[in-house]
Amino acid sequence: MKTRSQLSIKGVLFQAISQSSPLIITKPSHRIRLGFLALAVTVILLLLAGVSVSPATAMTIQYSFTGTVNQVTPRLSSTFSTSPISSAMSGFMTVNTTDTNPLNANIGSYTVTNFSLNIGGYTATMGTSGNIEVRNGPPGNDQFNVTVNAPNGPTVSSLAPRIFEIQLRGPNSLFTSDALPASSPSITSFTNRNLWRLVFGAGTNRTVSGVITAVTAVAVVPLPPAVILFGTALVALVSLGAGNWKQRRKIPHH
Repeated sequence: MKTRSQLSIKGVLFQAISQSSPLIITKPSHRIRLGFLALAVTVILLLLAGVSVSPATAMTIQYSFTGTVNQVTPRLSSTFSTSPISSAMSGFMTVNTTDTNPLNANIGSYTVTNFSLNIGGYTATMGTSGNIEVRNGPPGNDQFNVTVNAPNGPTVSSLAPRIFEIQLRGPNSLFTSDALPASSPSITSFTNRNLWRLVFGAGTNRTVSGVITAVTAVAVVPLPPAVILFGTALVALVSLGAGNWKQRRKIPHH
């Protein structure tokens, strides 16, 4: 169903065309301009129609996070440090809100589609795969777990980054369902566990790790494909019409 705003916009556009139509029989330059206007209005109406009938693609949520570095294993100390100044940690991840584990009402699983991490100047990006698991209960065990496998980053002491994890756990009052949180989780509420770590090489004893200090969430709804297509067509038609109008103006009229 079309919204009232869409209908009012279309009504104004049609009224503008109808009011301009008596001028079409005047000078050639007027005919060119009004023809170009009609073409642009047609594409705009198609664009509005695309908005009203095209479903949006899956919504995503972007989480930005910060943390401190509390522990660095000796083999990684050439790149990361806890003293005299601790390395700062920050990053973001984009997550699809579609639950890939719909049969379990207490455990939601969501795909990480983009990822970036910075630890004191060391940067890693999206790896082979990523996932967020949201657990709603049992009591005392609400969880928000992040896993990014094989992050794309430089080696440290000949060791490649193998896995990045965030583990947040708290009382069962944190989540009311297994849905991906659309608002920023309160870090202070995760009293049972607060840990992030980047593991290098085989095993788990070559890590840089710490605690999460803040998480912010921003929901993003992508434009429907039809809107992007019509928007591209509108730009192309406007450019074409402007070019034709300039060429016609150069032609002398007798």
